[in-house]
Amino acid sequence: MFELLPGLGVRLPGAAGTLRFGAHERATAQALATLGPLLPRPVPGTPWSRTARWADIEVTAAAEEPDGDTAEPGKPLLQSVELSRSPSASHTPSTTPVVLADIDLFGYPATEVLEALKALEALGHGLPAELSLRPRKGHRYLTALTLQATPPPPPPGRRTQATTQTAEIERALTDHRFLWTTERDHWQLLETDNGHLIQRRDAPWTQLLICNDTLAQRITTEMLTAGINVIPEQP
Repeated sequence: MFELLPGLGVRLPGAAGTLRFGAHERATAQALATLGPLLPRPVPGTPWSRTARWADIEVTAAAEEPDGDTAEPGKPLLQSVELSRSPSASHTPSTTPVVLADIDLFGYPATEVLEALKALEALGHGLPAELSLRPRKGHRYLTALTLQATPPPPPPGRRTQATTQTAEIERALTDHRFLWTTERDHWQLLETDNGHLIQRRDAPWTQLLICNDTLAQRITTEMLTAGINVIPEQP
């Protein structure tokens, strides 16, 4: 059985141990050689890669160049592990379990696997960003996956949803700068059990509602830092 360990690596069958991200070439080769003879399957664009086969699963471990001073110079380290089987076997389950959170990714039809992963996401255990599944069109079973040490960067010209949301918050924050700069004397904060409400000083019954909780918290923090007047809530 292969077990995916996001952030750590891949636990190998038998006594082969674990392919750990950040391992050097020699340690990676030794672990894979426990599964079987190393195969000539170089991965283009990588400093080094090693491949071995266990039953119907082919394992390819690949490195990437060290990032600046984070690793020893000239020592590319293990970055990704690919598990795959022949596309011709895509209409039958794998004879070797490939497991993530007790889900055998190659052992059940792709539709059932994806439904199980969605159920995990509903429980707060979503598909790790480091894992990519590659079902082939018209194939019933998954035939390949890659687990990386860190999530891959977004494609050029695209930004992740989180990055987009952050940018929107920053733009909205700029639009509200008047609250603690040019119009600071016209506004105050009402202290409540649940935080602060933004009020006009000359019309305290008039409140500025911010629908985005993150933006509201950022605005309140800026106003408090700027020394905007805070009044206690009346009992």
